[in-house]
Amino acid sequence: MSNVRDRNVIDLTYIEDDKYILVISDDMEWNFGIRQDHGRALQDKINDYLGYIASGQAQEAQPRKRPVIRVVGEYPFSRYCLDFLERVRNFVKNKDDICDIEWTHAEEKEWNDGFSDDFVFDPEQVYIRIKKNWAKDPLNEVSLMAIDERECDYNNMPMYRYMDSFVYMFMQDTGKVFSYLTYDMLPEGIDIQKLQELAVNNMSKVQYRLSESKHKGIYGILAGGDFEAESLLFPELFGNIAEQLGDDLLISVPTKDIVFITKANDRKLVKQLLKHARNMFETNQKETPYLIFCKDIFFYSKKDGSLTIHPGLHL
Repeated sequence: MSNVRDRNVIDLTYIEDDKYILVISDDMEWNFGIRQDHGRALQDKINDYLGYIASGQAQEAQPRKRPVIRVVGEYPFSRYCLDFLERVRNFVKNKDDICDIEWTHAEEKEWNDGFSDDFVFDPEQVYIRIKKNWAKDPLNEVSLMAIDERECDYNNMPMYRYMDSFVYMFMQDTGKVFSYLTYDMLPEGIDIQKLQELAVNNMSKVQYRLSESKHKGIYGILAGGDFEAESLLFPELFGNIAEQLGDDLLISVPTKDIVFITKANDRKLVKQLLKHARNMFETNQKETPYLIFCKDIFFYSKKDGSLTIHPGLHL
C-alpha cells in the first residue's frame, strides 16, 4: 500500500456510516530532527487529497457521503504535528469546508501523543558551527548561506563574531541531524557564555588528523566530515602542523568539509593549492551550494602562532 510519501495517489478508501474515508497512511516519525521534512510530506499529501475532493472526483465516487481525510499514524503524534493538523483542519473548515480532517492511530497502536518531538537540551552534544558572514557589512549585519532564510531568525540564535567576517553558532547533535540552537531552546541556567564553554569543551574532543592529498605537498585535515571547517577555531592545531612542515602555512577552506594546507613560502605549492581550492569552490557552488564555505585564504604564522585572513590572496 502507498503511504504519506507517495504523491498523487489515495492510500486507502472505505465507507463509514455517512462518511467517505480517504486514508493517509503515515509511516514516518515526528522526531525533532526530521519533523519539518515530515510536515512538508504530509502537507503535500493532504493537498493532493484536497485536490481530489475539490475536482469533484470524491463526489462522483460517493455522491451521498461526506469526504473525510483521515491521517492514520504508525508513530505518536507530536505537539508539532498536532498543532499542524489543527491548523489544516481550521483552514479547510473556514475556507470551503469541502471535507473534514481527522487523525488517529492504527488500531493495534496505543501512543501517548504530544511529546515525541519535545527538544531535550543535552550539554554533552553541543558543538560549534562556523560560517562565513556574506553580508555587505558583516560587522553590523548577518547573512549566512546554507540556512533557509525563511525559517531562520538570526536575532534568536546565539552567535559570536570571528575574524570579523565569520560567525560561529551552536548546534546540538540530536542523533539524526545537527539542529541549530536558539535562545528559547536553552534551559534555565545556560546563557551564551555557558553554552560557549560547553561547546568548546565538546569540540576539544573532536579528533583532527592530517592527511596528504593526492597532490604532493598539499595536505588536508580530516574530522569525519562534520567539523573540518571548525579547525579554524583552533590555531594550536595549525601550530603543530607548521612545526611538522617547518614553515608558515597557507590554508583554504573552500567547502565546509575540506581544508587544504601547504607551505606558505613555496610559490609552486601555493599556486597549486589556489587552483585546486578554486575548482572545488566553483564546482560546489554550482552543484551543492550548501557545502561551500569561503573564498578567503588563511595565513598561520609559525613565529607568533597567529591565524589571520591573508590580505592579498583569495579564491
